[in-house]
Amino acid sequence: MRKAFVLVGLWGLAFVGLSAPKIQVDPELYDFGTAVDGDVVEFFVTITNTGNQVLRIDRVTYNCSCTSYELPKRELSPGESVSMKIRFNTRGYSHYVQPVSQSVTLYTNDPTRPQVVITVRGIVRTMSPYEAPATSLYQTLVLLLDVREPEEFQRVHLFGAVNVPLRELEAWADRLPKTHVIYIYDQTGEKSAQAVTLLQRKGFMLVRAIRGGLAGWWQELGDLFLVWGEGVSPSAPAGQPYTGTGFTVTPSQVARGYLVVVDVRRSEEFQNGHIAGALNAPLFTQSELANWSRTLPALRPGYALYLWIVDEDGTRACSIASYLRQNGYPEAKCLFGGLRAWIKQYGTELIWSGS
Repeated sequence: MRKAFVLVGLWGLAFVGLSAPKIQVDPELYDFGTAVDGDVVEFFVTITNTGNQVLRIDRVTYNCSCTSYELPKRELSPGESVSMKIRFNTRGYSHYVQPVSQSVTLYTNDPTRPQVVITVRGIVRTMSPYEAPATSLYQTLVLLLDVREPEEFQRVHLFGAVNVPLRELEAWADRLPKTHVIYIYDQTGEKSAQAVTLLQRKGFMLVRAIRGGLAGWWQELGDLFLVWGEGVSPSAPAGQPYTGTGFTVTPSQVARGYLVVVDVRRSEEFQNGHIAGALNAPLFTQSELANWSRTLPALRPGYALYLWIVDEDGTRACSIASYLRQNGYPEAKCLFGGLRAWIKQYGTELIWSGS
């Protein structure tokens, strides 16, 4: 009789094993690598019911207010999956022994795994003075457009400007951001006034013309931040500055916080996607960096050149920013985490392709 009860018991267990919900979580451990203190790490886990009965997630707990989650569905039919979003606020975690970790626990009706622990882990550190997050660049990014013809641009232009001839500007409207300041200039200020009017009619409320164009820039600031073409001797740009009325900014206002993004990846990587308005200067060796840095505009008291250096993951860019700070450019910064960090936070917003 005892053998019969044992057999029945084993059969019952086997039946439960064959007819029951079964939870699968992927991943159960998320390693975010390195984050800066204050970053919010976000990731997704996929929860799947691989059993043959309805899976219920009865309860979700976490051991810190720094952790939160979004779970749109708590009952899964056999074969069904749901995506769970988990956030970990790293503020203050750079002070702990590294790496740090936090967890979220799922309580389910899976008889074999009634509790599943999802762990987030990584290194949290403070930023160096030459490092800054994507939010900082996003909030300060300014575009500089030169609406003259290409041959005029090649002769002389403002450092970091993008050449978009006035005749092509309307076609560029879908590419330009309405969320960020755009400075426009030409030779004397007349074409840039037309460009501002054109863009404002299309809803660009943050667009401004640089008063007097390059002629006005020279009168006010000389050759500060001007880049001359090969074989061109620096001289006053031709024409009389046109001041116009309204929706303008003075050269000095622009020059006091002059921002340029420099993408140091290879040309093909740059063309596949880069931050709007960025220059491409592939820099891979110390000699390349030293030679390139000698071509940068000289600084002048009262004016600042904010160089943002960008690569894929921030590693090389941060070394370059550190070098620039030590060699006369105290406002040089790198995008911490590189273009990957930007895309993780903002997707393809303000990402251009092509040269």
